[in-house]
Amino acid sequence: MIRNILRRSAARVRIPVTSATCASRLVMPIRLATSTRYYSNGNEGGPAMTNGVQIPKEVLELPLQQYHQHSESFLEGLFDNLEELSENYPQHIPEVEYSHGVMSLTVAGVGTYVINKQPPNKQIWLSSPNSGPNRFDLYKGEWISLRNNETLLSVLDKELHDALPNDAEFKVESDQ
Repeated sequence: MIRNILRRSAARVRIPVTSATCASRLVMPIRLATSTRYYSNGNEGGPAMTNGVQIPKEVLELPLQQYHQHSESFLEGLFDNLEELSENYPQHIPEVEYSHGVMSLTVAGVGTYVINKQPPNKQIWLSSPNSGPNRFDLYKGEWISLRNNETLLSVLDKELHDALPNDAEFKVESDQ
């Protein structure tokens, strides 16, 4: 019975369709992206972990100002080193750019590396055409991946040695 009443009343009510009524119904909610670094605790009040690896207290308590000082110094030194490498091997490394905490390094036949600061997480991220994405935390004065204990410099050094001629002599480093 209620169904019949609703059908009859719906049939009598006609809403004229205009562009204004359609436009008002097309409003989409906006969702803003946020960046949060999540940790899991093995037990309540226990140590913070990422991927099952305990995060050292030194990494968790790094002051933001100190992060900025170390990351800027590291990236500027790395840029100088990679720029010199590009000058020595222009056919293999045609382009190195650094601006506002983002460095890109193009390697012929391999692709483009992107190295950038991530202030919300106090990390430096590497996007490699060979090894994929990785993130590095400042620990004991080095930018190290807490997932596999490799340093950012060792990853770049190995991958660039694989991309450059065998007689190329260099070491990827930062003047930090």
